[in-house]
Amino acid sequence: MTPTAFANFKYQHTDAVSRSPARVGFAIASLCLALLAMGLFAFPVGAVMLVVPLVAWLSAQRQLLLGPRYLLCGNTIVYYGNVKRVTLSASHGKLRIECNNGKAFVLERDKFPTGARKTDKIAKNKAKKFDKVSSKIMEKVRAASANVVLIGA
Repeated sequence: MTPTAFANFKYQHTDAVSRSPARVGFAIASLCLALLAMGLFAFPVGAVMLVVPLVAWLSAQRQLLLGPRYLLCGNTIVYYGNVKRVTLSASHGKLRIECNNGKAFVLERDKFPTGARKTDKIAKNKAKKFDKVSSKIMEKVRAASANVVLIGA
């Protein structure tokens, strides 16, 4: 079985950051080594080594992951086959995905980070990224369920 490929997009959601098992393992191992160094050597050496697990833990980025059958964003999982309505509001910069269980996921244009410094370029880059991600989501939802209602698409 081949591993599922996800499209990753930086997205500043409000949920907790999801850390990979490799990142968690590295942080735990480096923390143990730093504590061991504090005990065996001197306090300053171990204290400096405590920076490594701290950086490894805090440097995890907030992401939006698009898979072939579902979307992952923080603690939210949206299975494309369970979507009953997708509402795109381009003027407000929001894509609302409503599922059969009554839960909704809202993708917001302003939560996409950009490296631009000028306000016009920031707005343009965020709009471009939002359009790209929302079109991919709508395409995958259309493919997964035939009875979905698309509004504003």
